[in-house]
Amino acid sequence: MVTIAVTPVSASNGHSAFAGARNLLGLAIAGGLPLGLFGLVNLAGEGFGILPLFFSPYAIPGWLGAGIHLSLLVLIGLSAGLAWQRGGRTIIGWVAALVVGMIAFPFLAPWLDSLQLALYVVGLLLLCGATAYRVSLHAPLAGLLMLPTLMWLGIGAALGLTMAAAWTPPFALMQGNQQPIPPSV
Repeated sequence: MVTIAVTPVSASNGHSAFAGARNLLGLAIAGGLPLGLFGLVNLAGEGFGILPLFFSPYAIPGWLGAGIHLSLLVLIGLSAGLAWQRGGRTIIGWVAALVVGMIAFPFLAPWLDSLQLALYVVGLLLLCGATAYRVSLHAPLAGLLMLPTLMWLGIGAALGLTMAAAWTPPFALMQGNQQPIPPSV
């Protein structure tokens, strides 16, 4: 004898079978947004004849410095995506400021001297530290994803301040106003 009974089946926790895939897709989009924005800025810069100059210390090739910079943009986007998924709606302003600063840096580098570059990188380092703290409050893994950016900016700030201190003479302003010595006859 066969008994037929209707049993209602519902997901009581509100998660669908595709929630994990949707979260991964959201992270992929969040990681790709800063990279896509950099691509658009690079395209616009090429139209005006401005090419980015990437930070490549210790005689590493320029393409490797560019790869590190672009991968840091992806990590910043991923950490923002993780924090966003865990309810961190307030961090978007901090992340946007950091992404804009990181994207603008290689395009501003050719026009700044060593002290200005060092101060810009120190400002980015402080902004990255504040952003990493706020992101890690929502998702600890997101804070860990910000560590490579903090390390890279820390190296850049230390090297930049060292170069600025080593090659900026303290008497430069006093010597700039002296009359040139006339040539001897």
